[in-house]
Amino acid sequence: MAEKKKPKEKESEPVEVECPCGCGEIIGVECPCGCGEIVEMIDTPYGRIVGSEDAKTEVFQEGCREDDQRVANAQRALHSRLSEGDRDRALRWTAYYRALLQEDTHWD
Repeated sequence: MAEKKKPKEKESEPVEVECPCGCGEIIGVECPCGCGEIVEMIDTPYGRIVGSEDAKTEVFQEGCREDDQRVANAQRALHSRLSEGDRDRALRWTAYYRALLQEDTHWD
């Protein structure tokens, strides 16, 4: 006898809450648990997100990854334009600089 599968319940979209002054600005969303609490929304470079601690941490970490990638790309571009002697001097200087800042993670 075949069992009937129950249809999956759709997750409801968050209900946006407008500013009480009547300006029409969306200030948050209703809490998904149904308690009626208004959850703050914040603007980020990646769009509006729920202002939870986890979401803020995720946005910060993404910004750090982008910054690190930007620096790495700039170093690669500079390295490709240098002569052999300049590459050696740049590598030596970079190693000294990282040692001073204790950024070298290759010695773990």
